[in-house]
Amino acid sequence: MNVPLPSEKIVTDAFGQILGGLFPFFLVLIYLGPVYSTVYGMVQEKEQRSKESMRMMGMSDLSYWMSWFTFYSIQSTLIAILAWAFLCINVIKNGSSGYVFLYIWLFGESIIGQIVFY
Repeated sequence: MNVPLPSEKIVTDAFGQILGGLFPFFLVLIYLGPVYSTVYGMVQEKEQRSKESMRMMGMSDLSYWMSWFTFYSIQSTLIAILAWAFLCINVIKNGSSGYVFLYIWLFGESIIGQIVFY
């Protein structure tokens, strides 16, 4: 005789649902500062025409854009580490925090592409 297994009770986590809706908003907020400073620096260089003068001195376009990418990547990595550490202390208890760090860091790195191509 087959005895049916008792079904597990479905538990909903209200905090998880709220955090799922607010997490993208907080990601946008924490990256506003570096985006502003990077765009401001690029516009300032454009106004001063320092890129053209560096090109006349022999600097290639690759080294110019790699310098901006390195500058923003350092800022993005520091922000991702701080946000990840804060989330590990206060929010993430039973999960893989490595994926959360990767998500935050990749989000920050994707913004540099939007800055450059805008």
